[in-house]
Amino acid sequence: MRLYLVLLAAAAAAKRQQPPAPVADDRQLFREALQERDFKTALKTAPAAYATWWQQLLKDDPYHVFVETLLIAFLLYLLYGTRRAKNSQKKEQALTDREIDDLVKDWAPAPLVPGGSQPPPAMRVVTPATQPGRVHVRKDTNTAKWASGDPLAKPTKQGALNCGAFDFLAMGSSVKVREAAQAALTKYGCGSCGPRGFYGSIDVHEQLEARVASFSNTKQAIAFSDAASCCTSTVAAFAKRGDLLVVDDGISEPLRTGCVLSRARVVAYKHNDAQDLKRVMESIRAADRRKGRAPTAQRRFVVCEAVSRDHGGDVAPLKEILALKDEFGYRLILDESLSWGVLGATGRGLKEACGIEDPTSVEITCVDLAPALGSNGGLCIGTDEVVAHQRLSGAGYCFSAAAPPFYSVAALAALDILDSSEGQKRLSKLRSNASLLRKELAKAFDGDALLSVVGTNIEVDLEDDLDVPFVLLEGASSQKLDAIIDATYASGYAVSLATPPADDAAPALPPLKKKPLALRVTTTADHGAADVRGLVAALAKASAKASA
Repeated sequence: MRLYLVLLAAAAAAKRQQPPAPVADDRQLFREALQERDFKTALKTAPAAYATWWQQLLKDDPYHVFVETLLIAFLLYLLYGTRRAKNSQKKEQALTDREIDDLVKDWAPAPLVPGGSQPPPAMRVVTPATQPGRVHVRKDTNTAKWASGDPLAKPTKQGALNCGAFDFLAMGSSVKVREAAQAALTKYGCGSCGPRGFYGSIDVHEQLEARVASFSNTKQAIAFSDAASCCTSTVAAFAKRGDLLVVDDGISEPLRTGCVLSRARVVAYKHNDAQDLKRVMESIRAADRRKGRAPTAQRRFVVCEAVSRDHGGDVAPLKEILALKDEFGYRLILDESLSWGVLGATGRGLKEACGIEDPTSVEITCVDLAPALGSNGGLCIGTDEVVAHQRLSGAGYCFSAAAPPFYSVAALAALDILDSSEGQKRLSKLRSNASLLRKELAKAFDGDALLSVVGTNIEVDLEDDLDVPFVLLEGASSQKLDAIIDATYASGYAVSLATPPADDAAPALPPLKKKPLALRVTTTADHGAADVRGLVAALAKASAKASA
């Protein structure tokens, strides 16, 4: 009996020491139910399995759970808290019907056309006369009327002498150029039918690029359908967001548009003022040192015009600009639209006129075919890298239709003339006329109450090769300038109104110099000294009549 009790006590003790039967883990049950595709059991065990997983995660890594909880709470706030705040704000800002009626009553619409009470300039239609270099001018009867009769009847049937167009070497009047253009129309037709990078490239486009590059002593050239898109596309192709453009504050509209499209930071210096350019560059260098920023951390360009289109033909101080851009580590984008083919001993532009022999001293140059070659289109000239980059990144090259082939053929014929003895005679005659025009205008309008000569370089102390063959005459109102244009045309000379000034403010640009309201007066290689003096006399007479 005693032995039985001892064995019973030992069995009870062993039973107490035996571990409890294992309980199935909720997560294990959930996984097994999914494996067996018992979705009913999986749904029942899912809450318990999730609670077990969360408790285990809290035990193993409480910091992880804390961060995740904060993120979930923040997301819930963004989804619901801000929406509720916006709805309450809208309710607070809601206007009553009376407030709406008062606002409508006080509202005054802005004018659709800016300019205040001053009427827009009259629209004129210019048609070429039978004799080259002369034009007929009439006003568009749908937009304006002549102030006093129609002066079209006053000049002879031969038309008025064209003194308002950018055809400085009179290539548009050349029989050779005209015959070449007509032959190209017969051979190629009119349009190019596509962008250059697709199926718009024709052999004459590539011939023109090679010929212009050779004439300019550069590696390559790339042709655009017009000069404005050439300048705009070139700036935007090389400068991007984060880069720096230091621009002359007198640059014309195509360069301004290129600066806006580039989205680069733009800083302006005073028009043709090398000392102010140096001040701007020194301030940027000081900012680099203060911020610990390397000058090579961003691409930096100086952007300017060789000859100012909007400010009377001012000539840029190219030598000083080149010295500064080399000293401070910048590249130069130079617009030679009005100087290439016109300035310099052989018409190779401002670089030649300034005695700069290194063709790579200016990294990027834009040229216009119209002023020197009497054609249409623009080219960018430079190194192999400059041109190759634009064939893939230049918007004006990739997405605009190529220029009509006859434009390129006409430019090639005109370039042959320019690069010959006949071209030298034309350049010599043009320089003589440009110098005479500036001297006569400076004398005729010195102290004139109505018209004044625009530009800081209008004085006659310029070098012969730097006499620019056009001048701007600023006036007080478009009505007075219209009257002067009419009276000058009645005397047998056709001048034009420069592109009227617009609202130049752009959020992406700093304050820039505003273009004047002015007449554009030009001379060409076909004009004689008597033509130039007669033009100035007609302008002086018209100004006196308009101011009376």
